[in-house]
Amino acid sequence: MDENVLFNPGDAISEAHDYNEALRSADIYNAQQGRKRGILIAKPLNEDQGYSIFYADDLIPADRSQMDAKKYQVTKRFDQDKKS
Repeated sequence: MDENVLFNPGDAISEAHDYNEALRSADIYNAQQGRKRGILIAKPLNEDQGYSIFYADDLIPADRSQMDAKKYQVTKRFDQDKKS
């Protein structure tokens, strides 16, 4: 599943050079904060390395593209808890 999205790089919760490191950071973040907001791991499309972790609701819709938006490919999603 390839999903290309737009994010402002400054909105990243965390960044890592290695996917496993990014996954570990996302797991730690979920354990500490709970899944109050969905988060995802994305890889910049125009770079060979590195991963960023974002809140899913910080995604910028393509029709509202901004100057500082950057294209990313989603590699993993963590949905928010279904609990109320």
